[in-house]
Amino acid sequence: MKIKSLKPGDTVYSLSRHKMGNTTINTVSMYRVSIKEVHEDHVIASVNGNAPRKYRESEVAKWKKDEPVLIRSRMGYARLATKSEKEALKSK
Repeated sequence: MKIKSLKPGDTVYSLSRHKMGNTTINTVSMYRVSIKEVHEDHVIASVNGNAPRKYRESEVAKWKKDEPVLIRSRMGYARLATKSEKEALKSK
């Protein structure tokens, strides 16, 4: 995602991969990012309702415009949906 494509008031999504506690199980977390101000070289944004702060191009590049589809397991972890899983959800 480019800074130029953002406007104040937009909502984009940030993904982060991390371990579930002291285990080897990986999970994916998704956070809503609300854009407050857009400048030439940075963006002022609020992640998950927290206080707004400055984000530069390298951090903005990792954000997603459309909400990602997460598949949750019975074990508690989440992963990104595959193309076939996304198509199956659309056809329902």
